[in-house]
Amino acid sequence: MIETYCDYIRRYMAGGEQDASPIPGEHHFVAAYLVPKLFRINGLVPDYINPDGTKEIRGDVVYHRNGRHRFGIEVKLGTVRLTKREFNEWIVNTDEYTWPDLFIGIGNRGIGLIAWGGFRDAYIHAVQSKNPGWMPETIERGYGPMKSIDQLLTHFDPESTFPYIDPGAEAETSERRFTEVLRDFVE
Repeated sequence: MIETYCDYIRRYMAGGEQDASPIPGEHHFVAAYLVPKLFRINGLVPDYINPDGTKEIRGDVVYHRNGRHRFGIEVKLGTVRLTKREFNEWIVNTDEYTWPDLFIGIGNRGIGLIAWGGFRDAYIHAVQSKNPGWMPETIERGYGPMKSIDQLLTHFDPESTFPYIDPGAEAETSERRFTEVLRDFVE
């Protein structure tokens, strides 16, 4: 398994071992890095992992308790590309009950970890920075506005972002900080 988010970025995104191969995608990140890390934190196997097409499931990594949603994490790798359903339910809809709980975005420059409401605000602000006056409105087909994770991270609170760092002591320190913030969300 992949031990640190910096290892993942180096191996699969920043031109490392992948070379000219396509980036594996968020499902790979979830399986190779995130689920093992979450298990080390909380000792629980998620009830759903990447349940694409399952309408009532809020996120890519989802925990239930007594048959009901307990906690959901939505993961995007490289680019935020929200489907019609995701965009309408999680950006346009202001009912927090319909949203995932946490957003994790992985870019070439680092990783962001933020409560969904904070992600939603940052996403809207990022779109508005290129298109002043834009407001989320229901779409009938396609995708919501796409944003690169690296660009979106500039709209996050600095405490929610963790930079890509070459292997070494600084990378290990950043990984510990990321793990502490993740633990605070999932415990």
